Amino acid sequence: MAEQNRPDQRELREMAEDDRRIAADAAHDAEVERPAAAGAADHPHPDIAAADHIRARDDVRTFNRQQDLAARSADAAEVLSATAAQLEENRERIERIRQEASARTGEVRGLAGDAADLREQTRRAAEQVREVEPPDVDR
Repeated sequence: MAEQNRPDQRELREMAEDDRRIAADAAHDAEVERPAAAGAADHPHPDIAAADHIRARDDVRTFNRQQDLAARSADAAEVLSATAAQLEENRERIERIRQEASARTGEVRGLAGDAADLREQTRRAAEQVREVEPPDVDR
């Protein structure tokens, strides 16, 4: 995902707060409509009272769905925030491991070079030893 498309921690917290506020507003609106939804007439004319009852029931269902959706969205924003923090920690750990591996690779290459130098020195020393004429010792 492109860097600019990822919400930062603050944006996710703000989204969660906004969603929680929406959920609270929806809960309040549902409570206001519950009496009419339960059949309590808020208008004296029976047809209008029946229409109010139907509308209020639908409003309560809508407000309940809105409250549930907002709560889920807030929870999702909090999970995304925690996940984003964990991903950032993992990215930092991976970068440290990558740097350590690179340093170790350099050390191993240095050791391999030292070993090659030592082999060359040993080869030269062996040649020098072979070139030495042993003294002629009479018994």
